Amino acid sequence: MTIESKAGQDRISELPDDVVYHILSFLTIKEAIATSLLSTRWRFLWTMLPSLHIDCSKPIMKLYHSVDVFLGLFRTQKISRFHLRCNNDCCLSYAEEWVNAVVSRKVEHVNISLCMCRSIIFRFPHLFICTTLVTLKIEGLFPFSIPYDVHLPNLQIFHLHVNALLSFPSINKLISGSPALELFDLKQNWWESQLKILLKHNSQVIQVFHHSSFYGLVIQDDRDYDFISNCMYTHRWPNILKAKVCLTVHHCAKNLYANQIVSNILQGLCNVEFLSLGDFREEMDPSILDLPNFENLVDLRLFLKNADSLFLELPAKCPKLEVLEVNIMDDRYGINQRCRYHIAGGVRKHDLSIVP
Repeated sequence: MTIESKAGQDRISELPDDVVYHILSFLTIKEAIATSLLSTRWRFLWTMLPSLHIDCSKPIMKLYHSVDVFLGLFRTQKISRFHLRCNNDCCLSYAEEWVNAVVSRKVEHVNISLCMCRSIIFRFPHLFICTTLVTLKIEGLFPFSIPYDVHLPNLQIFHLHVNALLSFPSINKLISGSPALELFDLKQNWWESQLKILLKHNSQVIQVFHHSSFYGLVIQDDRDYDFISNCMYTHRWPNILKAKVCLTVHHCAKNLYANQIVSNILQGLCNVEFLSLGDFREEMDPSILDLPNFENLVDLRLFLKNADSLFLELPAKCPKLEVLEVNIMDDRYGINQRCRYHIAGGVRKHDLSIVP
């Protein structure tokens, strides 16, 4: 059935309440409250919103004096989404009060984005025992610590970008207390490397991503969660055995420090079974690299320049190598030639050559 539009007709008023709630959920709470002036029908619609988006809580606290008084105006008992964002430190003393209040209202999605440089360490203990939480994002220039007790049975995605240095025991506590976790994105400050842990429970695949200005590293395992502890620190990497590793050295990494980083990474990954190495530096001296023996490596893939001596040096360090794929690169965006070899007893059999 079609509704003929008439001049001056208020089509928005014809919308059902559920649709209006959905539209208002994209607004900040300040903007949503302002819609109460539109008409009698809209006067209390904002009190039924299932989401709460606050750009700065200072005006609210100035008018209502407490979070509980403000939330007492809401006619819905559940707040499924909560977003607190503030570009200065005026929300410093209210953040935990907001979090505790929405946790009691069975919140499912929480996004906290604060800009603070103070020394107060946030822990949000009530948030980390919230059984209804599905996604969590915490970011800002403030110290952060994972509480002692973690029980997040429904948490699937956690983005944590803060000015902190979390130990492995605290991260392990978080992962073990979040059995449904699929993605843990950790950036511990704004200038160091970034760590992502991707957990695929259905396929029992775990991927750990390390990113820095020098390299990108992906380590994948399909066994158990003890693999994560071995990926957290370089000195534990030799414990990683049946894993797939992809290491890409960035175009800008030219100096001796970068060579040392690459050497340390390869030394730590000496027991893996699969290795893909791509080096896109303009200047590189492979003779500086201290290459280990890869005693367990059976599949090696190289993405290097034609004149790179690693084509010969690295396979010679792999006594159990079965498959060698060589990709000759002019630059990082194109492969000039791809050759694949099957190896038995140190003898290479040329299987495939592709020139795009």
